[in-house]
Amino acid sequence: MRREIGLAKTASLQRLGVYKTSLLATIDRYQYLPQVLASDPRVVAALRNSSDQKVVPAEPSSISFLLKNINRQAGSDEIFLLNSAGVTNYTSNYDTATSFAGSNYGFRPYFRDAMAGVSDVYFAVGATSGRPGLFLSAPVLSESGQTLGVIVIKINLRILEQSWQVSGDSVWVTDEKGIIFLASTEKWRYFSMQPLSVGTQSELAQTLQYGKRSVEPLQRLVDWQADDWSTFNLKRSGPQVVFASPIESYAWHMHLRMPLAQFRAQLRRKQGLIILFYAGIAIGSLFYRERRRRTHAQNALAQLTAERESHQRAIIQNTDVGLLNLNAQFEPLFLNEQARTLFKLENEKGFNTPADLIQPWDPEKAGVGACRAEGVRSDGSRFPVMYTLNAIRAGEQREFILTVQDVTELTVAQQALQEANRVLEHRVEERTRELEDAQAALAQNQKLAALGRMSAAIAHEINQPITALSNYVASSQVLLARKRFDSVSENFLKIEALLERLSKLSRQLRIFAGKRNSGSASVSLQAPVRYALELLGPRFATEQVECELLLSQNRLDYLVQANAMVLEQIVVNLLTNAIDAVTGQEDSRIEIRLTELPALRQGKLPKRISLSIEDNGHGMSEDQLGHVFEPFFTTKPMGKGLGLGLAISYSLARDIGADLTVSSCIGRGTCFTLILPTTN
Repeated sequence: MRREIGLAKTASLQRLGVYKTSLLATIDRYQYLPQVLASDPRVVAALRNSSDQKVVPAEPSSISFLLKNINRQAGSDEIFLLNSAGVTNYTSNYDTATSFAGSNYGFRPYFRDAMAGVSDVYFAVGATSGRPGLFLSAPVLSESGQTLGVIVIKINLRILEQSWQVSGDSVWVTDEKGIIFLASTEKWRYFSMQPLSVGTQSELAQTLQYGKRSVEPLQRLVDWQADDWSTFNLKRSGPQVVFASPIESYAWHMHLRMPLAQFRAQLRRKQGLIILFYAGIAIGSLFYRERRRRTHAQNALAQLTAERESHQRAIIQNTDVGLLNLNAQFEPLFLNEQARTLFKLENEKGFNTPADLIQPWDPEKAGVGACRAEGVRSDGSRFPVMYTLNAIRAGEQREFILTVQDVTELTVAQQALQEANRVLEHRVEERTRELEDAQAALAQNQKLAALGRMSAAIAHEINQPITALSNYVASSQVLLARKRFDSVSENFLKIEALLERLSKLSRQLRIFAGKRNSGSASVSLQAPVRYALELLGPRFATEQVECELLLSQNRLDYLVQANAMVLEQIVVNLLTNAIDAVTGQEDSRIEIRLTELPALRQGKLPKRISLSIEDNGHGMSEDQLGHVFEPFFTTKPMGKGLGLGLAISYSLARDIGADLTVSSCIGRGTCFTLILPTTN
């Protein structure tokens, strides 16, 4: 059995060579494209302009249209451009339901390797589309050598798998981890030929290389194992012998599997022949068997060689680029139809040398990647081309493959884009000058508007102490008439305090013109509340409004970090607004609550105190709530208010590090809440 399997291994390796050639030819067809696009000035400019962006542009740009056209002409699956954060800024499928635009592929190894300056070839299941494919990536570098992003070409290898399936062979391709990612039979994809370590499983879960499904190992049989092959139990397919062959330039292996029962059947057949002829003509039977085996091997080898040559010819003839097969002296051995079409070569017998077809021609460029040059047709006309020269092995002989692609459209589009950039730069300069003129005029208008708002705010703030002064003067006149001189003296003290307050207001005009907080300290929260209640006491009595102060049961006062005068202004403004809201209705009521709130994070921030002023007025609608803190917005009748009290209170609260919020319901009233941090 081991001998039979060993004989089959030799033939299997030859057949695997054909499949490896088809796979490598498919990859080499697109190998040049990432480097070409990475060096395209339009791609470099697009990434440079969006280097600080972390999201995809809102509208598809010309770069996405360009990638779409190149993708269609190259026959690739998708082409997309990632910025340095791994976000897809431009993609050829921007107008499809499975667009890559905005997706972040920074977790993919092909992105990380390219950002490190190494072009990568990586097979994976698409994180967005769910379709498997081969990703070819290359770094996009600026003129200074900085890596701006990564250009990625995705190739669909499904057609190649289908060709393997039509051939009748059971073919696998595994990666460096032993995971099957290409197979002639779809159901064996994403199985492992060896147990996976915990680290490998974690890496697959992170990179989503093979989607979200788990990779299960195939069941390995103990019997019929060797260094040159492996045996697995593939469930309904039964025991299978798997031969492997490494793929040059990649950490992959190509596998061909054959049923173990086939070898057993061949062994039984040969054993029967040996038993049948051993009795009479042992020597003749052995000679016949050896001759038959050699003939069969030669025929099989000739057939495989013919199939391999036919397959290679078919691939070469059907490729979309011009291909020339050169000998070691760079003399043409074969040209495909696309090459004859590009250079208008009608003579089947005479081949032109590369030096006649491409100028400048440099044989030293072999293996260095894509090169730009000019193609020369048989009629003498010239056209821009991109060519690559790579060495191959044909048995013991050294040969070369020359790939030529017409880039006329790409060159014309490049020139058009450069001209458009020059026109755009001129227009930007004109618009910049216009914008600077408009900004100068706007700055002058804003200064005038700011002066008007500041004047209105000052008038509104001074009006409250003046009103209080008027109330105390009227009260003093009544008390003098009644000869209550002690009460009059108390009123004079209050009037003196109000005059001091007006003096402070005149010195703190910056409260309304810029930075308003003149310093903060640890102050009592009840003091400004009781000051406001005393200041507005006459209005409560006149308007017949009931005001109730509700304190926490745990303590009577709180110390908060704030500016005492600013805090008084806020409370007076909020209470004044509440009185205006309930004036003229029955059962007018205002409630003032002081509540202790928990810290935002335990042990990190101080506790907070909530001061809420709630009335049972008419309330406000959702639309009114959205504008309640805007300057000059008011729900009061014309002439009853300027609409600055709440706007000033909101701005003052921000200055002392407090939060001022509002909630309201039509028919139930309005509640303003001021939240401040405590100092104890």
